[in-house]
Amino acid sequence: MNELSITRLVAGGDGLGFLNGKAVFVPGVLPGERVRIRVVHSRRDYDRAVLVEILEPSVHRVEPGCRYAGVCGGCDWLHIDYAEQLRLKVSIAVEALRRTGRIGREDLPIEPSAPWQARNRAQVHCGPRGGIGYMGARSIRVVPVDECPIVSPAMGRLFRGETPPPDGLERFTVFADGETLAVEGRDDSRDLAVKVNGREIFFSVGCFFQSNVGVLQKLVPWALAGLQGETAADLYCGVGLFGAFVAEKFSRTFLVESRAMSISYARRNVTGGSPEFYPMTVEQWITSGAARAPLDAVIVDPPRAGLSAEVRTWLTESTPRRLIYVSCNPVTLARDLAVLIAEGYVLDDVRLFDFYPQTSHVEAVARVTHRGAA
Repeated sequence: MNELSITRLVAGGDGLGFLNGKAVFVPGVLPGERVRIRVVHSRRDYDRAVLVEILEPSVHRVEPGCRYAGVCGGCDWLHIDYAEQLRLKVSIAVEALRRTGRIGREDLPIEPSAPWQARNRAQVHCGPRGGIGYMGARSIRVVPVDECPIVSPAMGRLFRGETPPPDGLERFTVFADGETLAVEGRDDSRDLAVKVNGREIFFSVGCFFQSNVGVLQKLVPWALAGLQGETAADLYCGVGLFGAFVAEKFSRTFLVESRAMSISYARRNVTGGSPEFYPMTVEQWITSGAARAPLDAVIVDPPRAGLSAEVRTWLTESTPRRLIYVSCNPVTLARDLAVLIAEGYVLDDVRLFDFYPQTSHVEAVARVTHRGAA
């Protein structure tokens, strides 16, 4: 065992310290803490360790508000007070922009969430011996739970056994909002709806939808503020959340989504303007004639891996006047922004939205303009 001083937290939520000049990553710690650790994986450039004992705790350390803390892998920051969680998320995002994108930002604004009972969407697992819950912390073992304090209260009916899980699925998505509870594998054909900034958005529990409806109300108007023109594209459009607002401000809107169920809902949600729907991947759409149209604005909301090289190249060649980039991974966001900035784009603004309280994850939105824009 070794003693270690934690210098900062890094993307992914682990703490970073140094032993004899070698980086050591350890979960469950805070900056400034001195801890006793045990190294469990050693690599040439770094080690990974587990926390054994806290020798000098941070003033921001709190008693976790969940009895499964440290066992369940769903939340990695239950030991940090919420105000400090927000500050640390800003720090990690600033570091990602600096280190990965060479983009200097001293600070970033962040929109907070309710710290508890705020998550509307969760991925749940069935244990091999019965019971439902989440994957264990850094393991492939299912941890059965009978309560979860971070999710919307209606989801508690599932964990308490009042609502049965679906048959035949080891992993399934659950959505809850108010009294509404929908379970993938049982409620797939049921229409769900949430009101976002006065507009009702329809979807199915099997579709991707943002997991924090409360914070989503803040993200949408900020992301789309000032967008207008003739032609726009909503790429990775899902059920048409952004497109529903964008299509009302543009004469022509392209909506691209590879999942058939999601784009069927997009056709229902996007009613204004003259929308055109493309049930294909963004890479496939890029080779279509529509992708060669002059674009005033593009909205992208890719998965955690960020934009592919093909999409980045297309953006540098098509040069839309405005780009809105919604990301759940500040590191891949920074990587993609670095490429775009080198090819003529200017980063106007970045804001964080805390969709995931009690975890190290955060949503980010970047507003970007091309230098050639009139």
